[in-house]
Amino acid sequence: MKRPVLGFIGFFLTLVFFVSTSSSDSPPKDSEFVYARIRYHLTEDGYFVREIPWHHDYPFSDETFPTVVGEVTNIKTGPTSYDIVDIDSPEIFKYPFAYLCEPGYLSLNAKDVTNLREYLDRGGFLLVDDFRTAYTSQGGGGPKDDIANFRAQMKKVYPDRDFVRLDLSDPIFNTFYKIDSLDMRAPYVFPGQRPVEFLGLRDPHGNLQMILNNNNDISEFWEWLNEGRMSMHDATTSFHFGINDLMYAMTH
Repeated sequence: MKRPVLGFIGFFLTLVFFVSTSSSDSPPKDSEFVYARIRYHLTEDGYFVREIPWHHDYPFSDETFPTVVGEVTNIKTGPTSYDIVDIDSPEIFKYPFAYLCEPGYLSLNAKDVTNLREYLDRGGFLLVDDFRTAYTSQGGGGPKDDIANFRAQMKKVYPDRDFVRLDLSDPIFNTFYKIDSLDMRAPYVFPGQRPVEFLGLRDPHGNLQMILNNNNDISEFWEWLNEGRMSMHDATTSFHFGINDLMYAMTH
């Protein structure tokens, strides 16, 4: 992604500041944004993976994202501006923006469906991350199609809606940062994995209710940045996308 040199340097310095000071920062008492991670019921195979799927990258990415949001925008946040919320809980309505990880292991029961539908109908927005269209699983279990499961689960919520592929003309890619390319590099690639793509689910008025980072794991960039395992260029790109998602959710 091409950005003006001064803008990139400014973002670079912001991230350096974050990495060097986040351990001692305390969140403002009047934090204006809390990053909500959704805890959900699992498919049967979800209980046999190395880490609980909804928990992946927690809490490191959850600490990093709101802190960077606070540094590059006027939104007041801090390194503890994050929370876990159950998908079937009324607490979810406190969070207009929520993160859902590894939807290939999501299993919605009747209460989940009712609660999630009301959340989305009332203007809630989901960032859905860390899943792949198809790959050969590392454990030798054969191909896994994460989006097929998520599509089936969302049909319980909206039987008449489906995911659509997004392109650069969509407003979500120009809400705070102007995204110049969707050719993003995934943090890691499994055998048989397809290229990164951005999908969405729209309401009857055409507004996005969620964005799906298919064949990608943006929160991995956020976690690895603080561990020194991610290049500044790739980290910056990932924050551009994430912050745009947040700004879209707050303005539509």
